Amino acid sequence: MNHRLELAVNDAVDEVQAVNHFKVFMDKLHNLYSQSNKNSRELMEAAQEVGSQVLKIGRVLNTRWVASSFRSVKAVWRSYEALNRHFENAAGDQTRNGKERQTYRGLARRMQSKEFLCDLGLMYDALSELSNLSQQLQAHSITLLRAEQLLKRTIRVLASFKDSPGEKLEEALKAQALGQFGSVSLESNAKLMPINTKQFLQSLINNMEKRLSFKDEILHDLSILDSSTWPSTPGIRHGESQVKPLCRRFNLCQEQAVNGMRDFIEHPESEPECLKPLIHCMQTIPCSTAECERGFSLMNIVYTDQRSRMLLSSVSNLMMISINGPPVSLFEPSKYVSTWLRSHRSATQARRQSTPQMPEYKQIWKVL
Repeated sequence: MNHRLELAVNDAVDEVQAVNHFKVFMDKLHNLYSQSNKNSRELMEAAQEVGSQVLKIGRVLNTRWVASSFRSVKAVWRSYEALNRHFENAAGDQTRNGKERQTYRGLARRMQSKEFLCDLGLMYDALSELSNLSQQLQAHSITLLRAEQLLKRTIRVLASFKDSPGEKLEEALKAQALGQFGSVSLESNAKLMPINTKQFLQSLINNMEKRLSFKDEILHDLSILDSSTWPSTPGIRHGESQVKPLCRRFNLCQEQAVNGMRDFIEHPESEPECLKPLIHCMQTIPCSTAECERGFSLMNIVYTDQRSRMLLSSVSNLMMISINGPPVSLFEPSKYVSTWLRSHRSATQARRQSTPQMPEYKQIWKVL
């Protein structure tokens, strides 16, 4: 689901042309500070002048998770005054050539435009919700039913932004009316194409509904396990038509599950024992590839260039301990150390056993 979410965001970016202009400018900021230590140092000095915080600026709306894009937008929002001060200082720096000064002058005009500030506030609010959704979908305990609830809730939140702006966009609109954002004076820039808020949000919603379809048969059957989807007065046989196909899918006893469903309808506040096997099967269905990718990341940490001769069994055991083992604070090493000392040589022992000296060779040794 995380990859589908990324594809939905990319589709929305392709449909709304103004978002591409925003993305190009953010990439320019990333390249400006990631490729020059001098620019990074000058930005830190500018931040000290205006008393603001500087966060690392990365790329936005690329192949990485949407949470990474949100961190980059958040960094620009937090460092807005420092960025503007650095651009103004660089534009007036006579040690730079005319082309560089003109480039920084254009960047400063972009930062001082009301249109860019509103675009930044809109992207902050939208990416904040999408980042929160992406991180929740990567949780260990996420289930299909919970994922469906989170997706539908996020779509409702994005739809609400069309009528009532989010926190950062509202702050940007107030600054636009005042013509001042912190210490930065704002003015309109007719050359900039602002992002159409309603068009962008509706594009996000449409592509999320398209990419993350909620009409799968298994989701329809599993929804019966969520009591909030029941009618106000469900019948005693409510949900049997969904429970039976699930039992056939997971090779479970239908009679036991049906009896458990009836107990669940009569006592929805408790989880019947007969229904637990079906619930446990539902919890094992993966919602994303996050767990698999965590395994690959852990393998890269364990199997390094310095440990390239490690056996596959050793790598597997180390990964098993890292993923499922207890934390260090709860690990009791005494019994393992005792076993190792009994069955292995210690560091003080000689690597080889010396051969006993034969007394019949003593006369020869005297000659030698």
